[in-house]
Amino acid sequence: MKKLFESATVGGLSLRNRFIRSATFEYVYDNENEVFADRLLPMYEKLAGNGVAAIITGMVGVDENSRAASVMVKAYGQSFVPELARLADGVHALGTKLIVQINHCGQKARQIDGGGSSLGPSGTENAKGMSRDQIRSVVASFADIAARCKEAGADAVQIHAAHGYLLSEFLNPYFNKRTDEYGGSIEGRARIVLEVYDAVREAVGKDYPVWVKINSKDLTDPSISPEEFQWVCAELDKRGIDAIEVSGGAVISPESASTPLIKKEADEGYFAREALKVAEKATASVISVCGYRTPDVIEQWLNKGKIEAISLCRPLISEPDLVGRWERGDMRKARCISCSKCANPELKCIPFSNAS
Repeated sequence: MKKLFESATVGGLSLRNRFIRSATFEYVYDNENEVFADRLLPMYEKLAGNGVAAIITGMVGVDENSRAASVMVKAYGQSFVPELARLADGVHALGTKLIVQINHCGQKARQIDGGGSSLGPSGTENAKGMSRDQIRSVVASFADIAARCKEAGADAVQIHAAHGYLLSEFLNPYFNKRTDEYGGSIEGRARIVLEVYDAVREAVGKDYPVWVKINSKDLTDPSISPEEFQWVCAELDKRGIDAIEVSGGAVISPESASTPLIKKEADEGYFAREALKVAEKATASVISVCGYRTPDVIEQWLNKGKIEAISLCRPLISEPDLVGRWERGDMRKARCISCSKCANPELKCIPFSNAS
């Protein structure tokens, strides 16, 4: 029987327990100075010091057209490697692993350092459909940034293919209207995702852990189907992906945001069934995210199948010491109800930048 506070090997990493801090958007820059460790390290150290086994960073932009906002980390910036090395050293000293989430925001990109418009699989009012050359450039950028993360001492990278960002947009027929080899069937729509994985793997080597975060459902109409989602996970597994974090939601409307209020235990783990199905056949470690608040519920899901770890985000914004509290025997459920006020500092809930 799997226990919450036992050591485990997850995604090629030896972890002290089964709790992972899932990625969330991080407000890091002031005046585009590219220095982010001073702002993030105290928060990461508090999470690590309170028992979180691994921290997945907020998404970092892989190229000049990739960022959602000017406050988002630019992994292509000159300061990225030394700043990331400071984060890695800080959490390693406390026994925690660091995974960097690498991403291109696609149509959601609003900080276009290279000029021009946002990019997507197909042209829209707000985005330009990508050429094959642009696709190849983005694939190469993912690989370059993964190599920079490895150089900085991060323990793994996570390719972001969820939540309506670029790779997720290609997978989702709601966004992807292409008629070439990058559209149509799931084999075409997933082509860029598989090319990104292959390029990243070549850049970091066969022994460096590579993870992916992927939507099990987009909550749009149309959406990736359950069968298509399983197919993509199986293809990544064949290629040697080390961990699959199963999420959902395109996050383009309240209905597609996958953030219902958590009012009762039955609401928790709302993509867990999809994660369990992936885990039935996968060699990769499967991580379940979304809606977990109660230790007993988490342990139940872990023992219903081959899910290896649970990742949390908003509960750790509200209570950075939550995992430590549970480990000390105070098993009251998290106080977080997924109101998402923490995502908007103007609402004065608990701004993420002050969560330390």
